[in-house]
Amino acid sequence: MGGGVKGTAIASVIEDVNRLVQEGRLSRTDLEVRLEREDLEVLEQKVLPSSWYSLDSYGRLSRVLFEVEGKRDVEYLVERGRRAAERLRAAGLYAQLAVGRERWGERLGQMMIPLGPAIYRDTVWRIELRALERGMQFEIEVDVPGNFPDLCRHQTQGFVEHAASHAAGTPIDVSSERLAPTRIVIRGRPAAR
Repeated sequence: MGGGVKGTAIASVIEDVNRLVQEGRLSRTDLEVRLEREDLEVLEQKVLPSSWYSLDSYGRLSRVLFEVEGKRDVEYLVERGRRAAERLRAAGLYAQLAVGRERWGERLGQMMIPLGPAIYRDTVWRIELRALERGMQFEIEVDVPGNFPDLCRHQTQGFVEHAASHAAGTPIDVSSERLAPTRIVIRGRPAAR
């Protein structure tokens, strides 16, 4: 299980790293110190949305953004995930989530279970829903390759938060945790009022 990330996911990371270079916030020398040769090559390629790219490169490129633009603030990564989800929502990918909001958890699961492995190769996603007095909570367990970067976990958390909040029609608090090198869990529940 070496993993991989779809071109649709790595494209914005590549675009943002290249933007930092164009803005003069990173030099080519900075990149050569921080990245591997394969990462530098991918920065110069045209990204094909349906192709698979190295999960290791994705992690290293995300780390550059995290350190330079995000100033090592995890919230920066979560926000990147929210923005990625918003781009997909705007494209109409998960319009069905807002239909029948009382069943939003089921719809979230129906979307994330196939979408997760379509973005991250060699992952397996499971969702468990629990009714609460006020709404519901969910737990998504994801089996990941051992080289799955923790930075990706935070971005995925933001993605799931945006999708769940849209589906529920109300803010959903989402957290994530790495339970083991090959397992992460993403938990969500209605935001405290």
